[in-house]
Amino acid sequence: MKFGDYLRQIRETRHWTQPEAAARAGIEQSYLSKLETGKSYPSDDVFGRLVQAYEIDVKTLVRDLDPAEAEALRDIESLRTTRLIVHRAAQRLSRGWMLAGLACLLTGGGSVGAALTVSDTHHEEYIYMSRGVIAPDEPLNVFDIIHQEPSGTPAERATVLGQQIAMLERVDEDVRIQRTLQGEGYIERVEGGRRYYQALDSQTVVERSPLRWFWVPGLMLLFGALGCFTISWRWK
Repeated sequence: MKFGDYLRQIRETRHWTQPEAAARAGIEQSYLSKLETGKSYPSDDVFGRLVQAYEIDVKTLVRDLDPAEAEALRDIESLRTTRLIVHRAAQRLSRGWMLAGLACLLTGGGSVGAALTVSDTHHEEYIYMSRGVIAPDEPLNVFDIIHQEPSGTPAERATVLGQQIAMLERVDEDVRIQRTLQGEGYIERVEGGRRYYQALDSQTVVERSPLRWFWVPGLMLLFGALGCFTISWRWK
């Protein structure tokens, strides 16, 4: 924005006529007209009067002025000093955003790198099942009678059916998943007898590394770094 346009906008916003505004600043109307049209630029003294009369925020003025206009007003000490302060503050902010962007870039890159380098782990799991508690004097396959087809004489079949019903009442299945192979089966002492855990199946388990989740914060930080660099460049 040009300095003259800035003065005119403030005057029109406050509904001042040029003679009224000139009187408030203690200058001639013709001089104010030249300032507003850009035909002249104020001296240190006149600029101070305008700042006081118009209640100008010099920092805001410095930010809004075109570079060419700021250069034309370089002889005004108060404006030059404020411009230097604003420039240094902008540099500090720009450096701050730049450092924040570098921190995000390093952290995000490390996170993505960790997610790329990790690998999943695989291990075998072995499934064993015990059908129930086996008395000390009973064979390990005592529960197999449940699946036996009764045969023979009616009395023999009735005996087998009775044994099957009795064993069904004792069924108390317990499944164990082991990471180490225990052979075809293993025995475990329990109250009232023992349990025989027979191998049923095995499966390969894939464990995802928790570092894979570093993709999410890593990408977020990389985008954050891009945003910080953009803000730093625009601020500068």
